Amino acid sequence: MINSECRERRFVSHGGDIWGFARKYNVPLEEILDFSGPINHLGPSPKALESVKENAKLIKFYPDPNPVELHKSIADYVNQPSVTADNIILGNGSIELIYMITEIFSKAGFNAVVPVPSFSEYEKAALRIGGKTIYVQLPPDFSMENEKIKKAITSDTKIVSICNPHSPSGRLYFKDEMLDLVEYCQKKNVIFSIDENYIEFTGKEQTETMARYVNKYENLFVIRSVTKFYGMPGIRFGYGIAAKNLINNLLDVRQPWSINSLAGFVTLAAFSDKEFIKNTKHIITQERINFSKQLNEIPELHVFPSDTNFLLVKITNNKITSTKIKEELAKMGMLIRDCCTFVGLDNTYFRVTVRSDKDNQKLVNAVKKLITA
Repeated sequence: MINSECRERRFVSHGGDIWGFARKYNVPLEEILDFSGPINHLGPSPKALESVKENAKLIKFYPDPNPVELHKSIADYVNQPSVTADNIILGNGSIELIYMITEIFSKAGFNAVVPVPSFSEYEKAALRIGGKTIYVQLPPDFSMENEKIKKAITSDTKIVSICNPHSPSGRLYFKDEMLDLVEYCQKKNVIFSIDENYIEFTGKEQTETMARYVNKYENLFVIRSVTKFYGMPGIRFGYGIAAKNLINNLLDVRQPWSINSLAGFVTLAAFSDKEFIKNTKHIITQERINFSKQLNEIPELHVFPSDTNFLLVKITNNKITSTKIKEELAKMGMLIRDCCTFVGLDNTYFRVTVRSDKDNQKLVNAVKKLITA
């Protein structure tokens, strides 16, 4: 059950609001331990930061309206058979792409199917142009129940939106179960939008991505960004991968100059930083394993398996809520994600981002005291 406070916050709540946190608790930004936003705690690639300096002078120009070289470089980075520059569209972060894909529908009277819990912006994007969201509740282990999703698709359905790896659980769905839904949606003339924002954390981005199938299924739209894995939420850069016909439809509704002049250069610099990529995968995998083990050792907590840089935690002690834990940790300068604002979850769930071992241990100790007090 979602309490009234959580319901009110559902459409305004996201992780990573360190600015609001700093104002509310009078904590300097640099001193906040942010476990709420699932951003790479290692920060941006050194090559990306250097690129900001090298290309800062470009802000005196309008952004390139047709950055063909950037499209080609992104297609090369995706590294999937048949994906070319023509299959790429750019967005101001993945958010613009999530909203853009709904813009191609009529202004009212369509349904959007969303397995929940999930990212709230999928619903907001549909509501913005008069759509209605049909929720499909995932089971307690957050596995994808394809037949249940198929039953939710009707003649009014225009889009199915899924995140893979899943947020907030961190579970990775394998390509065969995703392809089953893509094929079904194609037969029903329904767009299948899959958000792969966390896929690089899994180390399986080459084998489990849906990007390789965009030219086979013209209803498939793959969304990615440099926000999470590359630690650059402030640069606002995302890209979509789809068949050329769908790309052309999206270009008809895309806003001009939504990508700033620096974003593309910084992104390509990050993509080229092989050492950063390797270190991120290794370090976060090891820290996630240790962090999960430490949290699971607290008897009143259950930590769900994750393939990403965050962990979903369920509180089994009914004397304390996720909201209470968030409030108490905030007083200590630590910010977590209270998951009661997710449709399909309640105030027995919270999410934490994997940080350094030192930071993780600090949070574990604090949570242990709060739970066992």
